[in-house]
Amino acid sequence: MKDFITIILFIIFIDITFHQCANPGRPTGGPKDTIPPTLIYANPVSGTTNFNSSEIELEFSEFITADKLKQQLIITPKTDINYKSIAKRNKLIIKLEGELEDSTTYNFNFADGVTDITENNPAINLSIAFSTGQYIDSLSIKGSVEQLLTKEPGKEFVVGLYPFSDSLDFFSENPMYFTTANDSGNYVINYIKKGVYKILAFNDDNSNFILDPETEAHGFLQDTIRLDSSTILPPIRTILQNVKPIKLINARPAGPYLEIKFNKTPDEYSITPDYLYHQVVGDKKDVLRVYKPDTINYGDSLQSIIYVKDSLNNEIKDTINYVFLQSNRKPSSFTYSIKESKLFITDSNRISLKFNKPIKSSDSSKFYIQADSTFSLQVFPKSKWNHNFTTLDLQFKWSPDSIFAAYEKTLPRDTTAIDSLSNDPINQSISAGPKQPALKLIIDKGGFVSVENDTSAQKALPLSKPTKQSAGVLKLTVQTDETHFTIQLIDENGKVAYQKSNEKNITFNTIKPSNYTVRALIDDNKDGKWSYGNLLKNQEPEQIFLYRQETSIRENWVVELGITF
Repeated sequence: MKDFITIILFIIFIDITFHQCANPGRPTGGPKDTIPPTLIYANPVSGTTNFNSSEIELEFSEFITADKLKQQLIITPKTDINYKSIAKRNKLIIKLEGELEDSTTYNFNFADGVTDITENNPAINLSIAFSTGQYIDSLSIKGSVEQLLTKEPGKEFVVGLYPFSDSLDFFSENPMYFTTANDSGNYVINYIKKGVYKILAFNDDNSNFILDPETEAHGFLQDTIRLDSSTILPPIRTILQNVKPIKLINARPAGPYLEIKFNKTPDEYSITPDYLYHQVVGDKKDVLRVYKPDTINYGDSLQSIIYVKDSLNNEIKDTINYVFLQSNRKPSSFTYSIKESKLFITDSNRISLKFNKPIKSSDSSKFYIQADSTFSLQVFPKSKWNHNFTTLDLQFKWSPDSIFAAYEKTLPRDTTAIDSLSNDPINQSISAGPKQPALKLIIDKGGFVSVENDTSAQKALPLSKPTKQSAGVLKLTVQTDETHFTIQLIDENGKVAYQKSNEKNITFNTIKPSNYTVRALIDDNKDGKWSYGNLLKNQEPEQIFLYRQETSIRENWVVELGITF
């Protein structure tokens, strides 16, 4: 009996060992598979004519998967025919659920849609071209897409080719031929029929193959493409720009206000009567808010004429009849901000104040320089309001040394005295304190009153005397035949930090130490402003030159740079 049990246990052990060894699975260890699958059979093969089947079969050198085929497969010309795909072992079958157009060359570009099953290595340059007619269309175009303002490649932008006609509408039509730009911004479209086309590139965020100019950057080539041979096209420069003409959507009371809504942000506007206060509000800055004047009663019938222009010079003019209604809505709190975080005391200095409501009155006596409780100096800046009294630009002209010199040399006398500083240098005695005072520009409480009778709170802006240790200098020599241009210094956040126009020997003084990129905007049509172009008017953007190498500005350094364009 004991021998019998021993034999049984031995048999069980052998059976378990055998099954473990025979259990299929992915082997571990060894070198990583880096070899992509290759196509070893296709029906139809590339170049096939008179194709009339509804099924495409591909066979590869190894097991494959096509999980992302729907996102990756590009069929041109664009077709509305749906399809199903079946990937089994090393075969891929595509079943078309409709009939292809007669006498048409189709190209199935699989991009990275077919990969091996082990390491997801994509099949390289996998495409099949065939014709339902007697010959293959063989023309091609190639080129690149770049972002207009940064010159960065327009990777993953859809590049579409559209048959040209006078009624072509990029906002409702799909391209006939299309592809996607690679990571370098380069693109190629093959197997194109001879004809006349327009080309458009856009970042198709919603994947519908139709341009949405509100949210999708785009670019185009102004000239039509007369394609009778394969060609290389100029770069397509893209920018986010809503080119749809501005439209008035509605005008109606909203609380105590009249609010006029547009389909996009107005670039310029005016409204009558002139005594009305107004401003653009809303997350998209597409609503014009009008405030009730004190001289008008609630319920009075009013009429206004409004003129609006967008950034592309599209214009509208309309007449609005309305009334102001009483409301329990509480006004929003009154705030304002100073664009600058610190102010250098130089011969000519500017600051910009931005208010969240229109201002109906201001008090110039509320501006002064203060060091401590013993020193206060009134200042009178030149001021300039924007058209709706929501932005105020102030210019201070003073002698940089006069403030500090007067402070340091004057003996303490009347510590409560407030002297006066006009646009001329200081020449009077001022109460003094310790050297190197911590000066501030004070805008005192009540300096501004809003259209809703709010009064402003006090604000302080630190003042400092520029020193060689706190700033740098850039001397720029421009070599160009252009006569109308703007040179910009772009900071590390992509914002315009400094700029000058139409000068070929430029000195930027007291530059904040940082890294900058030099950019030139070319005013090709010499109208005094650089143009973004207009797809609807078939106008490409004006030229931009970008000096790609960053310029480093350091404290107490003078950097000399030459650019040519």
